[in-house]
Amino acid sequence: MYVFLLFLIFGICVFLAGLYMFLGHKIDMLAWRAAFKGLTIEGWKNVGKWTMVSSIFIFIIAFIILILDVVFGI
Repeated sequence: MYVFLLFLIFGICVFLAGLYMFLGHKIDMLAWRAAFKGLTIEGWKNVGKWTMVSSIFIFIIAFIILILDVVFGI
């Protein structure tokens, strides 16, 4: 049960970071990397969109863990 909660919290954090970038804000922690230098507002929105999409996979894994925990008691 605790693993499900940790994955759920992590998924929420990743989604919120993606939403923050999607709204056009720059995250300084990522901006120093060469891949993110010189990104425009539209570039940050694109990165944020794909970060939010990737958080869906974290949510799916969290719910698979919940189902396995309920059914098998792992």
